[in-house]
Amino acid sequence: MNALSQPSPLKIKEAKIASSRRSSVFTKSCFFTPNTAAAPSRSDLLIYSRFTAGASATAPERRRMSGAAMATSNVDGTDDRISRIASTIRVIPDFPKPGILFQDITTLLLDPKAFKDTIDLFVERYKDKNINVIAGIEARGFIFGPPIALAIGAKFVPMRKPKKLPGEVISEEYSLEYGTDVMEMHVGAVQPGENAVIVDDLVATGGTLNAAIRLLGRLGVTVVECACVIELKELKGREKLGDNPLFVLVSET
Repeated sequence: MNALSQPSPLKIKEAKIASSRRSSVFTKSCFFTPNTAAAPSRSDLLIYSRFTAGASATAPERRRMSGAAMATSNVDGTDDRISRIASTIRVIPDFPKPGILFQDITTLLLDPKAFKDTIDLFVERYKDKNINVIAGIEARGFIFGPPIALAIGAKFVPMRKPKKLPGEVISEEYSLEYGTDVMEMHVGAVQPGENAVIVDDLVATGGTLNAAIRLLGRLGVTVVECACVIELKELKGREKLGDNPLFVLVSET
């Protein structure tokens, strides 16, 4: 396993804060200190995201959340690209089902500058590191993986759900909270001795990343690192990866 350096994380507290008055709403950049100097809890974020601008307001929970929900990880804390990326990721409560705070990267993709910054940060990390394979996990790993692969001169290998690839495949079954699933990759897509980075948009419980690591390992490929835009720390996905390094740009506080 080729380990890459892991710089210290930086906490970002700057946020857009909504007024507690339901008849109106205002935003400003400030440090989130409702009662104490502590960072906001998940419940604080949920409450603030539901403030309305009046009876005619539509879907207030879909307002874009800024860097209050995120903190940098593994990246130089002086790099202002991180806060810009974090500010474009919105949090949608109760999607796709009640109790889930969905991290929506589609708003990041609508911002060309933030999207480019995201790709650039990964490229800067992996260029000149002898990476042969960028393995993208379906589906959002397909968004970030190909431009990274092109920029560093690596091949892009899609890792897909069952019965999505047309050729002969190798499969890896993995456990989910509610059962099992299967990840597949084309036979011959990678070769023994190659070095790979696995790319996805988000790491939660770590199950899919772990399956991708096992699948590539069975074929004699060295997984240098897993790379994600977002990490949900409280779900402890890093623990499931064992000794395999994980690089993320922003992580939930």
